[in-house]
Amino acid sequence: MKKQNVLRICFTVLFLLGFMACSFNVQAAEKTPAQKAEKKADREGLKQGLEDSLGMPILKGNVWQKMTHDSKVAFIWGFGHVVSIEHYLMEKFPELKRDSFVPKVVEGMANTPMNEVVDRVTRYYDMHPDQIEKPVTNVLWDTMIRPNIKTGIAGRPLK
Repeated sequence: MKKQNVLRICFTVLFLLGFMACSFNVQAAEKTPAQKAEKKADREGLKQGLEDSLGMPILKGNVWQKMTHDSKVAFIWGFGHVVSIEHYLMEKFPELKRDSFVPKVVEGMANTPMNEVVDRVTRYYDMHPDQIEKPVTNVLWDTMIRPNIKTGIAGRPLK
């Protein structure tokens, strides 16, 4: 029974992380305006599908800026737990190892205190009010993870 629950949790984590990885722009190729519009529509469809399936919206800056400090820490703590669970499972079951979002988070945010993460996300939205609709996970990727990793997800080059 416990093994089934762990497997269900792992599947859910993998699904969420896979979706999050898809939402990050890790390709260096230039796109035409039509391709960019199509890609944006696809991303919006994926985000809406995730929101519909989870029954909750993606956390963006407009909500982040209204949250209490404790709520922000709780979100980052939950984000960290998802990453920790996946990282632990990849260590325990080597067949699960892959160059995905999780190893990049571990590499890019190693030894970063939660309060610093919260402060940096809050400062980002303070300094970029025009990007208030940007998801918090994208802010984490763009400001804290990507600058500290050597290669992108699945070995893809970083911009």
